Amino acid sequence: MSEKIIPTREKILANIRIQRFTPDKDRTPYFDNFKVEVETGMTVLEALRLIKNQQDSSLTFRAFCRSAICGSCTVRVNADPVLACSTQLLPIIKDFGKASVTITPMSNLPILRDLVVDIDPVIEKLAKMHPYLMKNKERIPKTLEQESLMSQKELTQFGQLTDCILCGACFSTCSAVKVDKTYAGPLSFAKAYRFSIDPRDSFRGMRIQASMDQGLWSCVQCRKCIKVCPKDIRPADSIRDMRRIAIDDGIHDTPGSRRAKAYTDDVEKFGQVNKPMLPVIVNGTKGWAAIEAAEVGLKKHGLEVTRQVCKLPGQSGSAKVYSKIREIEKKGK
Repeated sequence: MSEKIIPTREKILANIRIQRFTPDKDRTPYFDNFKVEVETGMTVLEALRLIKNQQDSSLTFRAFCRSAICGSCTVRVNADPVLACSTQLLPIIKDFGKASVTITPMSNLPILRDLVVDIDPVIEKLAKMHPYLMKNKERIPKTLEQESLMSQKELTQFGQLTDCILCGACFSTCSAVKVDKTYAGPLSFAKAYRFSIDPRDSFRGMRIQASMDQGLWSCVQCRKCIKVCPKDIRPADSIRDMRRIAIDDGIHDTPGSRRAKAYTDDVEKFGQVNKPMLPVIVNGTKGWAAIEAAEVGLKKHGLEVTRQVCKLPGQSGSAKVYSKIREIEKKGK
């Protein structure tokens, strides 16, 4: 008989530092400290409930399902967006190396009270993407007696994206959202891509245009959204793929698509990006101002100015890779 495994249970008296703020009462956010005995298995949400029930009934936070499904309980713990209901506190405390954690509301959204934020800006941006199926008459039957059949290959293209619970963790950590309030945010683009590649949908062109209008090419691919997503949706990949289908559908005359084409053409030709001339390639004659400003800066520091780009060693290898890709693409068509 195998020996029974008894799990080790730990307890740590921790300091839970929580941001508080009531807009019509407080001038600025402040922090309250609460002592909580954190034990193995205790989640962030359990700690918040314990504090509310035993120490301060005025503490306000949002939570519903407690099953990592509704996405309503997102907060930041030590600056990282997490689902409070499924994130255990003890590992965070041990990794942090101090018996203390800081809990704050999601960033990039207005605070309603304490840890509760207004998610209307996210919903408004998402709504502009038409995140629902617009019936493709060629794929959806006319009567309910028939099924809308789909191959496994078609489903695989977007199946993982259907797991998005709109928790807003990616929106909270997005640097582009922070600097540009008109930027749609990772989850909106992920949803737009999910429906744009669904063969039952007929609204792809308009949805791509809506994505372009809300900053599709403004994403810098920092990948923060991938790191914090509790469902492994990988929104940055969806943004990249949304750009790809936009180009595939013939939308070439935008700064973003011109940049993407310049990158691929330059790497094939030189083995590197032709950075000296990139501003003009992307922005037309308006790009000359950026080139001239860069040259002035180089001359100021005694550096040689050139608008030529040399071929890097191994360029012939990259050219062969591009040739093979084109061959594969041609066969695919």
